[in-house]
Amino acid sequence: MKEATKHTIPMEAGGHISLYHFSNGLKPIKHGGKIPVIVTHGTISNGDAVQDLAGYLHQIGFDCWLLEWGGHGESKAFSKKQNFEFPALNDTPTAIDAVLEKTQAKQVYWVSHSGGGHLPLMCLSRLPKYTDKIAGIISLGAQSTDAAIGFKLKLRTLFLYLITKAFGETPSQIVAVGTEGEPTQLLAQWSKWNLMKKWIGKDGFDYLSALTSISTPAFIIAGGNDDIAPATGCKKFYDQLKSTDKEWLVCNEQQGFSKDFSHGQLVRGSAARQELFPLIGQWLKKRNG
Repeated sequence: MKEATKHTIPMEAGGHISLYHFSNGLKPIKHGGKIPVIVTHGTISNGDAVQDLAGYLHQIGFDCWLLEWGGHGESKAFSKKQNFEFPALNDTPTAIDAVLEKTQAKQVYWVSHSGGGHLPLMCLSRLPKYTDKIAGIISLGAQSTDAAIGFKLKLRTLFLYLITKAFGETPSQIVAVGTEGEPTQLLAQWSKWNLMKKWIGKDGFDYLSALTSISTPAFIIAGGNDDIAPATGCKKFYDQLKSTDKEWLVCNEQQGFSKDFSHGQLVRGSAARQELFPLIGQWLKKRNG
């Protein structure tokens, strides 16, 4: 990763995550520095997808760490059979603890695109001891219930489910977005959530309902032209969160953006860099000055 130092962190259950540190010369928080920021990608992608965002936050002065999780990029998944819950309950706390240890900070901010936005919410839902370790969450294009609304999108989601179950992974050849395939069963579970319109764990745990127990500050962002993470689904995350410090934003022309953002345009392209990234930076600076 350009201008970043790589750290390989093993997980207790197996596999490892990759963390890339964009060192900006800031002192650790115990000496007056800022709270570190973890930036991560979504499914069928790796750190390249959010490198521009991580680089931007680094340039404006944040101690930024880019995470590759669950078999993406240079990381290694615990098992090809794992679903979405494994990285949420293993990769996520491993990343948080590693950054806190290396920076001597007490908290981190979590900034993520797509499936990376599920991870801290699922982690906090099942591992509440991490509540004090996450200072805030910024989620771009993450949802679990609304990607199969309408006949065409329902067929697409069903196809994704069946292909993933058949191959035990999601081959890169069948996905229209992203930079790599999904090496595990994760997208079968995500597809099932959207087909059922319920964000339910393998053991029946209701993640959407559990968001009402999370009071962490949050900035939930959706694209105006995103059929992978429709704004209606992203808004459910926002509505359910208990936090009194939360903001909602749809990136579309109606809200003053140059266009209605697609899924990938939330983290890539000149419009994201010029119009959206500064808003993310402002949100962080307001709470982390």
